[in-house]
Amino acid sequence: MLEREIYHHFNLYVEQQVRIGGYEGFRAQGRNYVLVPIIDGNQQRIHDMQTIIRYLMEKGVKDLPLWAANQRGKWVSRIEGQDVLLFELPQFERGERGSIGKQLGQFHKAGEQIPYMTEDLFRYNEWVPLWTSRLDTLKETYNRISEQGPSGEFDYLFYDSFPYYEGLTENAIQYIVDYEFDRNGKEEGSYTITHERFHAGSWVPVKKEHNLFLKLPLNLVIDHPIRDVAEYIRYLVTEKAKAEDISTFLNDYTQEKPITRGGWRLLYGRLLYPATYFDVVETHYNTSRSSEQSTLLSNLKYVLSVEENHESFMKNFFNISSLPRNVVNIEPVGWLTKS
Repeated sequence: MLEREIYHHFNLYVEQQVRIGGYEGFRAQGRNYVLVPIIDGNQQRIHDMQTIIRYLMEKGVKDLPLWAANQRGKWVSRIEGQDVLLFELPQFERGERGSIGKQLGQFHKAGEQIPYMTEDLFRYNEWVPLWTSRLDTLKETYNRISEQGPSGEFDYLFYDSFPYYEGLTENAIQYIVDYEFDRNGKEEGSYTITHERFHAGSWVPVKKEHNLFLKLPLNLVIDHPIRDVAEYIRYLVTEKAKAEDISTFLNDYTQEKPITRGGWRLLYGRLLYPATYFDVVETHYNTSRSSEQSTLLSNLKYVLSVEENHESFMKNFFNISSLPRNVVNIEPVGWLTKS
Protein backbone atom coordinates (compact mmCIF):
# COMPACT_ATOMS: atom_id res chain seq x y z
CA MET A 1 0.00 0.00 0.00
CA LEU A 2 2.74 2.46 0.99
CA GLU A 3 4.83 1.55 -2.05
CA ARG A 4 1.90 2.25 -4.37
CA GLU A 5 1.18 5.64 -2.82
CA ILE A 6 4.84 6.63 -2.95
CA TYR A 7 4.93 5.83 -6.64
CA HIS A 8 1.61 7.63 -7.23
CA HIS A 9 2.73 10.85 -5.51
CA PHE A 10 6.47 10.94 -6.25
CA ASN A 11 7.09 8.53 -9.14
CA LEU A 12 9.57 6.65 -6.95
CA TYR A 13 9.87 2.86 -6.75
CA VAL A 14 10.40 1.79 -3.14
CA GLU A 15 13.33 -0.62 -3.05
CA GLN A 16 13.38 -1.03 0.72
CA GLN A 17 11.33 0.25 3.64
CA VAL A 18 13.28 1.37 6.72
CA ARG A 19 12.68 3.14 10.03
CA ILE A 20 14.61 6.37 10.50
CA GLY A 21 14.28 7.42 14.10
CA GLY A 22 10.55 7.25 14.73
CA TYR A 23 9.62 7.91 11.10
CA GLU A 24 8.76 5.77 8.09
CA GLY A 25 11.52 5.82 5.53
CA PHE A 26 12.48 4.09 2.32
CA ARG A 27 15.21 3.72 -0.24
CA ALA A 28 14.59 4.51 -3.90
CA GLN A 29 16.91 5.06 -6.86
CA GLY A 30 19.96 4.85 -4.61
CA ARG A 31 18.73 7.55 -2.23
CA ASN A 32 17.18 7.48 1.24
CA TYR A 33 13.94 9.29 2.09
CA VAL A 34 11.89 9.93 5.21
CA LEU A 35 8.14 10.64 5.50
CA VAL A 36 7.24 13.16 8.20
CA PRO A 37 3.58 13.50 9.27
CA ILE A 38 2.37 17.04 9.82
CA ILE A 39 -0.67 18.46 11.56
CA ASP A 40 -0.51 21.95 10.13
CA GLY A 41 0.17 22.13 6.39
CA ASN A 42 0.17 25.95 6.44
CA GLN A 43 1.99 27.07 3.31
CA GLN A 44 3.53 30.12 4.99
CA ARG A 45 4.92 27.92 7.73
CA ILE A 46 6.39 25.53 5.16
CA HIS A 47 7.89 28.47 3.24
CA ASP A 48 9.48 29.76 6.47
CA MET A 49 10.98 26.35 7.24
CA GLN A 50 12.44 26.18 3.72
CA THR A 51 13.94 29.65 4.18
CA ILE A 52 15.52 28.56 7.45
CA ILE A 53 17.01 25.41 5.91
CA ARG A 54 18.50 27.39 3.01
CA TYR A 55 20.02 29.86 5.45
CA LEU A 56 21.56 27.09 7.58
CA MET A 57 22.95 25.35 4.48
CA GLU A 58 24.58 28.61 3.40
CA LYS A 59 26.17 28.82 6.85
CA GLY A 60 27.64 25.34 6.45
CA VAL A 61 25.43 23.37 8.83
CA LYS A 62 25.70 19.64 8.12
CA ASP A 63 23.14 16.84 8.13
CA LEU A 64 20.20 18.86 6.79
CA PRO A 65 17.63 17.15 4.51
CA LEU A 66 16.43 18.21 1.07
CA TRP A 67 12.75 18.95 0.45
CA ALA A 68 11.06 16.68 -2.09
CA ALA A 69 7.97 17.91 -3.94
CA ASN A 70 5.35 15.54 -5.29
CA GLN A 71 4.48 15.19 -8.96
CA ARG A 72 2.06 18.11 -8.71
CA GLY A 73 4.82 20.35 -7.38
CA LYS A 74 3.29 20.41 -3.90
CA TRP A 75 5.14 19.86 -0.64
CA VAL A 76 2.28 18.25 1.26
CA SER A 77 0.97 14.83 0.15
CA ARG A 78 -1.82 12.66 1.53
CA ILE A 79 -0.44 9.18 2.21
CA GLU A 80 -2.32 6.45 4.08
CA GLY A 81 -4.84 9.00 5.31
CA GLN A 82 -2.28 11.43 6.69
CA ASP A 83 -0.69 14.66 5.45
CA VAL A 84 3.07 14.18 5.13
CA LEU A 85 6.22 15.91 3.94
CA LEU A 86 8.91 13.96 2.09
CA PHE A 87 12.58 14.67 2.72
CA GLU A 88 15.61 13.27 0.96
CA LEU A 89 18.41 12.43 3.36
CA PRO A 90 21.77 14.07 2.68
CA GLN A 91 24.94 12.18 1.89
CA PHE A 92 26.27 12.12 5.43
CA GLU A 93 29.93 13.06 5.49
CA ARG A 94 32.34 11.06 7.58
CA GLY A 95 33.91 12.77 10.55
CA GLU A 96 33.39 13.48 14.23
CA ARG A 97 30.31 15.56 14.95
CA GLY A 98 30.86 16.08 18.65
CA SER A 99 28.29 15.82 21.42
CA ILE A 100 24.75 17.13 21.15
CA GLY A 101 25.79 20.11 23.29
CA LYS A 102 28.59 20.96 20.90
CA GLN A 103 26.37 20.54 17.84
CA LEU A 104 23.64 22.70 19.38
CA GLY A 105 26.17 25.47 20.03
CA GLN A 106 27.30 25.28 16.39
CA PHE A 107 23.67 25.27 15.22
CA HIS A 108 22.94 28.43 17.22
CA LYS A 109 26.03 30.23 15.93
CA ALA A 110 25.03 29.42 12.36
CA GLY A 111 21.47 30.61 12.92
CA GLU A 112 22.39 34.06 14.24
CA GLN A 113 21.42 37.13 12.26
CA ILE A 114 18.87 35.28 10.15
CA PRO A 115 16.78 37.88 8.32
CA TYR A 116 13.53 38.72 10.08
CA MET A 117 10.95 35.99 9.70
CA THR A 118 7.15 36.14 9.99
CA GLU A 119 5.78 37.19 13.38
CA ASP A 120 4.33 33.70 13.86
CA LEU A 121 7.87 32.35 14.31
CA PHE A 122 9.27 35.17 16.41
CA ARG A 123 9.52 34.51 20.17
CA TYR A 124 12.42 36.79 21.06
CA ASN A 125 11.69 39.01 24.09
CA GLU A 126 8.14 37.59 24.28
CA TRP A 127 8.44 35.17 27.19
CA VAL A 128 6.82 37.39 29.82
CA PRO A 129 3.65 38.30 27.87
CA LEU A 130 3.27 34.70 26.66
CA TRP A 131 3.74 33.16 30.11
CA THR A 132 1.43 35.74 31.68
CA SER A 133 -1.28 35.02 29.11
CA ARG A 134 -0.97 31.26 29.60
CA LEU A 135 -1.12 31.66 33.37
CA ASP A 136 -4.22 33.88 33.16
CA THR A 137 -5.97 31.31 30.97
CA LEU A 138 -5.28 28.47 33.40
CA LYS A 139 -6.41 30.67 36.28
CA GLU A 140 -9.78 30.99 34.54
CA THR A 141 -9.96 27.22 34.16
CA TYR A 142 -9.01 26.75 37.82
CA ASN A 143 -11.67 29.22 38.97
CA ARG A 144 -14.31 27.53 36.82
CA ILE A 145 -13.50 24.13 38.33
CA SER A 146 -13.51 25.71 41.79
CA GLU A 147 -17.07 26.95 41.22
CA GLN A 148 -18.45 23.88 39.44
CA GLY A 149 -16.35 21.17 41.08
CA PRO A 150 -13.95 18.72 39.39
CA SER A 151 -15.61 16.34 36.93
CA GLY A 152 -12.89 13.75 36.50
CA GLU A 153 -9.46 12.59 37.58
CA PHE A 154 -7.65 15.11 35.39
CA ASP A 155 -9.68 17.95 36.94
CA TYR A 156 -8.82 16.74 40.43
CA LEU A 157 -5.10 16.52 39.68
CA PHE A 158 -5.08 19.92 38.00
CA TYR A 159 -7.10 21.55 40.79
CA ASP A 160 -4.77 20.20 43.47
CA SER A 161 -1.54 21.06 41.66
CA PHE A 162 -2.28 24.41 40.03
CA PRO A 163 -1.58 26.69 43.04
CA TYR A 164 1.95 25.28 43.29
CA TYR A 165 2.64 25.76 39.57
CA GLU A 166 1.04 29.19 39.66
CA GLY A 167 3.60 30.24 42.26
CA LEU A 168 6.43 28.69 40.26
CA THR A 169 5.33 30.56 37.14
CA GLU A 170 5.09 33.87 38.98
CA ASN A 171 8.65 33.35 40.25
CA ALA A 172 9.86 32.60 36.71
CA ILE A 173 8.13 35.68 35.28
CA GLN A 174 9.67 37.87 37.98
CA TYR A 175 13.18 36.61 37.14
CA ILE A 176 12.74 37.52 33.48
CA VAL A 177 11.20 40.91 34.36
CA ASP A 178 14.14 41.68 36.67
CA TYR A 179 16.60 40.67 33.95
CA GLU A 180 14.91 42.95 31.41
CA PHE A 181 14.85 45.82 33.90
CA ASP A 182 18.53 45.43 34.75
CA ARG A 183 19.69 45.35 31.14
CA ASN A 184 17.82 48.63 30.57
CA GLY A 185 17.17 48.07 26.89
CA LYS A 186 20.69 46.83 26.11
CA GLU A 187 20.80 43.60 24.14
CA GLU A 188 22.85 40.69 25.52
CA GLY A 189 23.43 38.27 22.70
CA SER A 190 21.12 37.92 19.74
CA TYR A 191 18.24 35.85 18.49
CA THR A 192 18.89 32.73 16.48
CA ILE A 193 17.14 29.66 15.07
CA THR A 194 15.78 27.53 17.90
CA HIS A 195 13.17 24.82 18.51
CA GLU A 196 9.78 24.99 20.21
CA ARG A 197 10.86 22.31 22.70
CA PHE A 198 14.35 20.94 22.11
CA HIS A 199 14.77 17.37 23.36
CA ALA A 200 16.44 14.11 22.37
CA GLY A 201 13.88 13.47 19.61
CA SER A 202 14.13 16.90 17.97
CA TRP A 203 17.02 15.68 15.81
CA VAL A 204 16.53 12.26 14.28
CA PRO A 205 19.28 9.80 15.27
CA VAL A 206 20.85 8.16 12.22
CA LYS A 207 23.90 6.73 14.00
CA LYS A 208 23.42 7.65 17.63
CA GLU A 209 26.68 6.08 18.73
CA HIS A 210 28.50 8.55 16.44
CA ASN A 211 26.25 11.52 17.37
CA LEU A 212 24.99 11.60 13.79
CA PHE A 213 21.58 13.29 13.65
CA LEU A 214 19.28 14.32 10.82
CA LYS A 215 18.26 17.91 11.57
CA LEU A 216 14.69 18.08 10.28
CA PRO A 217 13.24 21.59 9.81
CA LEU A 218 10.32 21.01 12.17
CA ASN A 219 8.93 23.11 15.02
CA LEU A 220 11.52 25.84 14.60
CA VAL A 221 11.14 29.35 16.02
CA ILE A 222 13.32 32.45 16.25
CA ASP A 223 14.34 33.12 19.84
CA HIS A 224 17.19 33.52 22.29
CA PRO A 225 19.50 30.46 22.15
CA ILE A 226 18.92 29.90 25.86
CA ARG A 227 15.47 28.60 24.92
CA ASP A 228 16.98 25.37 23.53
CA VAL A 229 19.55 25.05 26.31
CA ALA A 230 16.83 25.29 28.97
CA GLU A 231 14.42 22.94 27.21
CA TYR A 232 17.07 20.27 26.71
CA ILE A 233 18.05 20.48 30.39
CA ARG A 234 14.35 20.29 31.28
CA TYR A 235 14.14 17.12 29.18
CA LEU A 236 17.16 15.63 30.96
CA VAL A 237 15.71 16.48 34.39
CA THR A 238 12.35 14.97 33.41
CA GLU A 239 14.12 11.83 32.23
CA LYS A 240 15.94 11.67 35.59
CA ALA A 241 19.35 12.09 34.01
CA LYS A 242 22.41 12.21 36.22
CA ALA A 243 23.75 15.58 37.34
CA GLU A 244 27.00 14.93 35.49
CA ASP A 245 25.09 14.44 32.22
CA ILE A 246 23.58 17.91 32.62
CA SER A 247 26.97 19.37 33.55
CA THR A 248 28.57 17.76 30.50
CA PHE A 249 25.88 19.11 28.18
CA LEU A 250 26.32 22.64 29.55
CA ASN A 251 30.09 22.45 29.39
CA ASP A 252 30.06 21.16 25.79
CA TYR A 253 27.59 23.84 24.73
CA THR A 254 29.45 26.75 26.34
CA GLN A 255 32.73 25.66 24.75
CA GLU A 256 31.09 26.30 21.38
CA LYS A 257 28.89 29.22 22.37
CA PRO A 258 29.65 30.92 25.70
CA ILE A 259 26.63 32.01 27.74
CA THR A 260 26.58 35.65 28.76
CA ARG A 261 25.85 36.88 32.27
CA GLY A 262 22.34 37.76 31.18
CA GLY A 263 22.00 34.42 29.43
CA TRP A 264 22.60 32.57 32.69
CA ARG A 265 19.82 34.60 34.32
CA LEU A 266 17.47 33.78 31.45
CA LEU A 267 18.39 30.11 31.80
CA TYR A 268 17.56 30.09 35.51
CA GLY A 269 14.23 31.84 34.90
CA ARG A 270 13.21 29.57 32.04
CA LEU A 271 14.09 26.45 34.03
CA LEU A 272 11.83 27.67 36.83
CA TYR A 273 8.94 28.02 34.37
CA PRO A 274 6.89 24.75 34.29
CA ALA A 275 6.55 24.57 30.51
CA THR A 276 5.72 20.85 30.37
CA TYR A 277 2.91 21.25 32.91
CA PHE A 278 1.35 24.02 30.84
CA ASP A 279 1.72 22.04 27.60
CA VAL A 280 -0.10 19.02 29.03
CA VAL A 281 -2.89 20.90 30.82
CA GLU A 282 -3.58 23.27 27.92
CA THR A 283 -3.71 20.41 25.43
CA HIS A 284 -6.18 18.54 27.65
CA TYR A 285 -8.60 21.44 28.00
CA ASN A 286 -8.31 22.40 24.33
CA THR A 287 -9.01 18.97 22.85
CA SER A 288 -12.25 17.05 22.68
CA ARG A 289 -10.71 13.82 21.39
CA SER A 290 -11.41 11.08 23.90
CA SER A 291 -8.57 9.04 22.41
CA GLU A 292 -6.08 11.65 23.67
CA GLN A 293 -7.55 12.08 27.14
CA SER A 294 -6.06 8.90 28.59
CA THR A 295 -2.59 9.76 27.28
CA LEU A 296 -2.80 13.30 28.63
CA LEU A 297 -3.88 12.02 32.03
CA SER A 298 -0.85 9.72 32.10
CA ASN A 299 1.35 12.60 31.00
CA LEU A 300 0.07 14.83 33.79
CA LYS A 301 0.64 12.10 36.38
CA TYR A 302 4.20 11.73 35.12
CA VAL A 303 4.87 15.48 35.20
CA LEU A 304 3.65 15.62 38.80
CA SER A 305 5.70 12.56 39.75
CA VAL A 306 9.00 14.09 38.56
CA GLU A 307 8.48 17.52 40.10
CA GLU A 308 10.65 16.45 43.01
CA ASN A 309 13.49 15.95 40.51
CA HIS A 310 12.90 19.47 39.20
CA GLU A 311 13.03 20.97 42.68
CA SER A 312 16.19 19.05 43.51
CA PHE A 313 17.83 20.25 40.30
CA MET A 314 16.92 23.90 40.93
CA LYS A 315 18.32 23.66 44.47
CA ASN A 316 21.60 22.37 43.03
CA PHE A 317 21.62 24.52 39.88
CA PHE A 318 24.79 26.44 40.76
CA ASN A 319 26.74 23.30 41.65
CA ILE A 320 25.60 21.41 38.55
CA SER A 321 26.32 24.35 36.22
CA SER A 322 29.62 25.20 38.00
CA LEU A 323 28.38 28.76 38.03
CA PRO A 324 29.45 31.19 40.78
CA ARG A 325 26.20 32.83 41.87
CA ASN A 326 27.83 36.19 42.61
CA VAL A 327 29.24 36.42 39.08
CA VAL A 328 25.82 36.51 37.40
CA ASN A 329 23.93 38.12 40.28
CA ILE A 330 21.24 35.43 40.49
CA GLU A 331 19.38 35.23 43.76
CA PRO A 332 17.81 31.76 44.05
CA VAL A 333 14.13 31.37 44.87
CA GLY A 334 13.84 31.50 48.65
CA TRP A 335 11.65 28.44 49.18
CA LEU A 336 13.94 26.35 46.98
CA THR A 337 16.88 26.92 49.29
CA LYS A 338 15.02 25.54 52.30
CA SER A 339 15.58 21.92 53.18
